[in-house]
Amino acid sequence: MDEMTVKGFLRTSAMILSLLLLILSGCMLSTSRISIYDRFLVSSDNTITDIVTGLQWRVGPDRDFDWYEAGIWVASLEGNWRLPYHYELDDLYDAGITTLSWGPFDNSGWLVWSVDFTRRNMSYRFSFAPYDIYRGAHAVASGERVFAVLSPSGYWINAQRTFRSLNLCGFPLFHLYSG
Repeated sequence: MDEMTVKGFLRTSAMILSLLLLILSGCMLSTSRISIYDRFLVSSDNTITDIVTGLQWRVGPDRDFDWYEAGIWVASLEGNWRLPYHYELDDLYDAGITTLSWGPFDNSGWLVWSVDFTRRNMSYRFSFAPYDIYRGAHAVASGERVFAVLSPSGYWINAQRTFRSLNLCGFPLFHLYSG
């Protein structure tokens, strides 16, 4: 090969590699990079819709709740509202919802009640305090709040398919429920 052919080959290879890296970096963009004010839309009835997951959220009154009061408040809502699973709250945390920036989930607490099927009583308090190692059901004096979540049609079926796929790929289901 002459020198011009080698230079042309290298230039073309560099352009292809640059284009490939650009495409791959676009595929790896995380949904957590979306601003919390763009990701979560608030309707006139204060229902918060997550445009990434399709989940709809309601924030309970800004006061302390125990596990039973949280369940009673959620049951008082019309429709199929439920307490969130702790991994759904983890997704909110990953999206940027913390005690430092509640966004549309504004409240003065730092823990939110959720369901964890690996616990005997299924109760779990998720901490939204950044860099907090607290997770689980330890005694806390205050700061416990309640959110309600409404799943879009087909949400659980899609979740089951995802869980089954992860399990088949060697990712045990118990990892999805670890705190």
